[in-house]
Amino acid sequence: MIFNGLKVSKSLALCKHLILLFCLVFITQNIAEAHHGAEGIFTQGGGLAGPIITIPAYTLPKGIKYFGLGTDYINFDTFSSSQLVGFNNHGKDVHTTNNLFIPTAYGGLGITDKLTLTTSIPYVCMFGVNTAEGGKAINLGNSIGIGDITFLGKYRFLKIDKFNLQSSLVAGIKIPSGVHRDRNNQGGLFEADDQPATGSWDPLVGLAISKKIKSIFFSTNFLYKFSTKGTQSTVVGDVASYNVAATYRINDKICILNKIFPQHISKKDLIWDLVLEGNGQWAESPQMGNEIDINHGGTLIYLTPGIRITYDKKWISNIAVGFPVIHALNGIQKPPDVRLIFGIVRAF
Repeated sequence: MIFNGLKVSKSLALCKHLILLFCLVFITQNIAEAHHGAEGIFTQGGGLAGPIITIPAYTLPKGIKYFGLGTDYINFDTFSSSQLVGFNNHGKDVHTTNNLFIPTAYGGLGITDKLTLTTSIPYVCMFGVNTAEGGKAINLGNSIGIGDITFLGKYRFLKIDKFNLQSSLVAGIKIPSGVHRDRNNQGGLFEADDQPATGSWDPLVGLAISKKIKSIFFSTNFLYKFSTKGTQSTVVGDVASYNVAATYRINDKICILNKIFPQHISKKDLIWDLVLEGNGQWAESPQMGNEIDINHGGTLIYLTPGIRITYDKKWISNIAVGFPVIHALNGIQKPPDVRLIFGIVRAF
């Protein structure tokens, strides 16, 4: 069959979009649980909408930097005291945590137009850690302290403006800088996987892809953390994170939404991004010597809608709510409930 040039061009463009969407879905069946900064403000004149948890492929221009503060809160369904005692009577070591609150300071710097370095410093608060020993329920208390610092580098190796496509390699390391000797109410150490930090050197490696299709910005990333031996001679386990995000930027053509979301405050521009993410994580069970804790780790996937606001092309704020939609946890565990995420960033 013979096609004219216009039909061939449209067919090729459609095929490329379908191939890219397939790649997005495929890759996301494979971490970075973090807030992200100002990459989109300075890219293509501030024309890129940004995800909240998913790592985008685009990088900061040389010399541009940002600093941010974020919080991540997760509430857990828990076992009752009688249930914990029952598990203990059957020789099963089961712990529960009421909720987890992690404020995090983070920042980024554009080393070159293709290379961005970021760092994050969490403060981990695990409230209400409970277990049972000797046939009695025990309230171990709260495990609180500075977590390990993570450094990440993102190198953009692919940028095709014609197809609005970018891809970057991501690599970094988590260093043993946090509190990993916190003690419980009974005076003993919290177990390694209940400490604010692991006391281990953990390398990370991954890939990020971003693509714009019409008015939707797609980003996806995969990041794998290799766990090494840390505090209490424990390997807390490898972690694989996989995320995908679709972001829609509200513009002047959408009159109804502009009535809801104002475009200016104090004569400064406001940019609104509507975000929908899928955030998945697989965690390996911890291992202490030859003993494996079968009641930790597993797979958990959140569906996370959110809003991202850019003010005066200098400030970014985001808020999101994560709903656990898939969980396949190892051993005896209660899945988490709703996850709340908030962050604010200043770009320079």
